[in-house]
Amino acid sequence: MPTRQRRRSRVRFLLLPLLLTLLATYFGWQSTRGAFSHEAREILSDERVNRETELASLIAEREHLEARVVRLRTDALDADLLDERARAKLNLAFENEVVIFHNLRDSGPVLAAHN
Repeated sequence: MPTRQRRRSRVRFLLLPLLLTLLATYFGWQSTRGAFSHEAREILSDERVNRETELASLIAEREHLEARVVRLRTDALDADLLDERARAKLNLAFENEVVIFHNLRDSGPVLAAHN
């Protein structure tokens, strides 16, 4: 009965270490360049800081607006605020008055005379 003997191939001996090395290289590359990499995490953390800053400013603006709304309610109506808002919305003033508009978002007051 004839038997056939095979000689071990050098390629077969190196196949498993080569595949594992390629797999480790792939995951190493993806950890530095992929969508879930360290660079992407840094970008997301920077964006998070920007969003938290924007949220803080929006909360402050909301609190400011809520304070103005409280002053416009009928039980705590401020006559000066009501007069100011009515003149600003209707764009009216008396002939002998000089109106100074001051917007908090602008850099400074703007002088205007309405007739």
